[in-house]
Amino acid sequence: MTDQYADYEALRPLGEATHVPDDQLASSSGEPRRQRSGGVDAGYPDDPTEGETECDSCGASIPAGQSKCRFCLTNHLEAADDQDTSTAEQTLLHIIHIVVEASTFYGAVAKGSAAATLLAKADDDPVVDDCKLIYDLDEEPAPQLVDQWPSLPSATRVTSECGNQLLAAARERTAWTETTQPRHDGEHTTFLYEETGSEVRTEARLASLREDADNDLWLVPAIALQKSVDKTDTEQPRRERPNRTHLECRECDRETKHRFREFEAVPDDEWTGQPMWGCQRCGTPRYGPEPEADQ
Repeated sequence: MTDQYADYEALRPLGEATHVPDDQLASSSGEPRRQRSGGVDAGYPDDPTEGETECDSCGASIPAGQSKCRFCLTNHLEAADDQDTSTAEQTLLHIIHIVVEASTFYGAVAKGSAAATLLAKADDDPVVDDCKLIYDLDEEPAPQLVDQWPSLPSATRVTSECGNQLLAAARERTAWTETTQPRHDGEHTTFLYEETGSEVRTEARLASLREDADNDLWLVPAIALQKSVDKTDTEQPRRERPNRTHLECRECDRETKHRFREFEAVPDDEWTGQPMWGCQRCGTPRYGPEPEADQ
């Protein structure tokens, strides 16, 4: 069973379409039960005591017995640090904000959608493989995503109170290239992108976007996604599982979290088969240790 099929099954309401047996009906004689109207016992507890657990993907509180929240099921999202199979579809990185110039709300959303497509296709940020606007989501974002920001509208002007708060939060979390101070334990720390899908890496570039705008600047929130490794080589199942570890990145000039990508396939006996890793922050590749099969 693939992860997507499992998500569809979890979203399906229990009823005639399921094959879950009803022990009470199976043990009955098939005759109708007669009950006094004065004291009907429907068999339900007076005070439901069903506990709660956390969504495997985003950590949201969900009823016991479920694996993921409705938002993660609908979007087929997996946990960022707990993908132990090659069938996982997407990893949720975090919320990003696309800075666009527009005169209307729908103009901003349209430009944000185009920028999200460019971001997913371009190599400017190799860590992000897909991007979905908040405006385009079928389900409300998980509380764990919403609670990390002052608000999460479909789009908002930068000059509005909501836009000012969002921009301030994004600037605070971004690891600008002008600074060398390690932040966020090497995690992906780009939260602002341009209409071209490129990262806004410096405070100077952000200031330039604001100064050069002829129309209003908008922030268009979206969720950044990363696809998992999906290999089908049955002879080497050890190589199907993505791994993560902390390694030294020459581009970031510090230790950051890296993700196993593939085994080198260059026609050179010295390097072929060497494990290749990629920095989760900037995407720079490097050779690294052998990935662990059971992670």
